[in-house]
Amino acid sequence: MTEFKEIKQLFGITEKNGFSEEEIFVFKNICENIPKVLSDYYSQLGKIKELNNTQDQLIEPQKLKLSKNKDFLIFYVENQWACVWGIDKNDLNIDNPPVYMSYEEQEWSKETNLLTDFLKAMANLQAVFALQFSSDEFAYINDEELKIIKENFKKRDFSFSQWIGIEFYGNFENDVIAVQRNTDYYDLIYASNNEEQFVEMNKILNKLGV
Repeated sequence: MTEFKEIKQLFGITEKNGFSEEEIFVFKNICENIPKVLSDYYSQLGKIKELNNTQDQLIEPQKLKLSKNKDFLIFYVENQWACVWGIDKNDLNIDNPPVYMSYEEQEWSKETNLLTDFLKAMANLQAVFALQFSSDEFAYINDEELKIIKENFKKRDFSFSQWIGIEFYGNFENDVIAVQRNTDYYDLIYASNNEEQFVEMNKILNKLGV
């Protein structure tokens, strides 16, 4: 069973809140298999709204769908369906497969090498909007200000490499800093579930950007 330890720590999740085996197995109406990691995620964390539907959306098992060309199983969507994420149908029997992103369900680009990395990246993105203490709005920072973040906070080993280029930072298990790459600047937003830690983050970060 996949633990999802980092996701649980980030959101302070201590109890299982997911779909039953019977609810998950309706995927059989769409495809023969789904990856073990995805099944484990559905069973442990699938019904937690703050984690799965604050900004973007986890597709529930009964609503899983194949892409237009039937080559990918779509399981996560951007909040306005501007893009979708899926798993290659040839990888559905792999426990922890790569995840691909597409805007039109025609061309697909690899987002992460592992499904677990995608789920951690998405959890971190949801967290900047869902955690109790938040900067509330984006600040716009430059290269020199990004260096300050890199000097003071640890970079996390997952990101959105294809979709709008987001990297994550943080020194504690229950906080997150998201930095989105743009052409001439970066968007910065951050949050924590611990007020004291948020105050310490804020001492550095609220001086950055406009």
